[in-house]
Amino acid sequence: MKKKLFQYGLPAALVAGFLCFFFYDALHYIPNKDDDFNDEYVSNLGVLEAAKMFFSNINGRWFSHIITAISFTVLKHNYIYYAVYVASVMFLFVVSISILYKNYLQTFYRENVSLLKSLWFAWVFMATLFFLLFVGRQEVWAWVSSANNHLLSVILSVFLFSALIKESNGVLKTFLVCSLAAAIGGLNEVNAACCAMAAVGLFALQKFYYPQLKLNSLTIWIAAFFIMSSLAVNIISGGYESRMNSLPHFTIPQSIKNTIHTFALPVMQYRFIVLRLFALFVFLFFVGTDFSNLKPTKQDIIIVMSILAIIAVSFFLHCYILSDIVPSRGEVWGYTLLLFMLFAFVSRKRISN
Repeated sequence: MKKKLFQYGLPAALVAGFLCFFFYDALHYIPNKDDDFNDEYVSNLGVLEAAKMFFSNINGRWFSHIITAISFTVLKHNYIYYAVYVASVMFLFVVSISILYKNYLQTFYRENVSLLKSLWFAWVFMATLFFLLFVGRQEVWAWVSSANNHLLSVILSVFLFSALIKESNGVLKTFLVCSLAAAIGGLNEVNAACCAMAAVGLFALQKFYYPQLKLNSLTIWIAAFFIMSSLAVNIISGGYESRMNSLPHFTIPQSIKNTIHTFALPVMQYRFIVLRLFALFVFLFFVGTDFSNLKPTKQDIIIVMSILAIIAVSFFLHCYILSDIVPSRGEVWGYTLLLFMLFAFVSRKRISN
């Protein structure tokens, strides 16, 4: 009875709550100047010219602008279409987490899981992530332009690492990795840079701790190269220079302070502490956490600290560029990595014992 409660009852309630909030927000769209701007220019200029104008004059991010121009050609400022679109992006996120979960268990533990189990994990994961970022749910989940850049960059990163950790080689996989990496570099710059760092971290993880895995080291380095090359296209664009010139002056000490502030926000936003803790503990019980047996080894500490360092860099770069604390849309990449790290740590302890 207790197992069913933690494996099915509470997770189902969490997912149901997530879907209720998500679709309520999606169907009660709050007008946004970015979406209005994109809709107007795409309507007036067409897909190709609008994408070129966004890239050259707004903020770079070549792949984001291609997706945005195409999507607003179809959406045409119809709020029902907006709701359908952001729901489609959310479902794509669920699919990406499902594949990552399946490939992770297959590669690291030789455990084959069913499609139904992997999807169930992905839905609970997504619900937990949603409530951890509950305060900024509108700008993360219901803002079309944000979904086309910040959320999509996270989704493609998950797909990329799903491919990188799969023990297979071939032309098709290399093509997929190169395509995903190039697209990631053309979206959120900070997420792209940290994704490249995580790819290098995956190489180090295999080399020093999992040499028995048959991951393709060359493919991992190719992914990092394509991300950074694509990112360079963004950074040297006129749009990126225009955006950076419009931002306030930033300093390293202030950025460090804002990074610490961002990490502390979940506690400082005291009205939502209970909600966040509930979601987090439901997730931890759902993945089978044995709290009495969580004794980290030296290897565990090194891996966890390395991942936390990448997350800290992700937050710091946002703070440094924006000269402010990280907006919720900028936290998604870091929180996704953090949540999956918790699962990986718990699953390793559970399986090894």
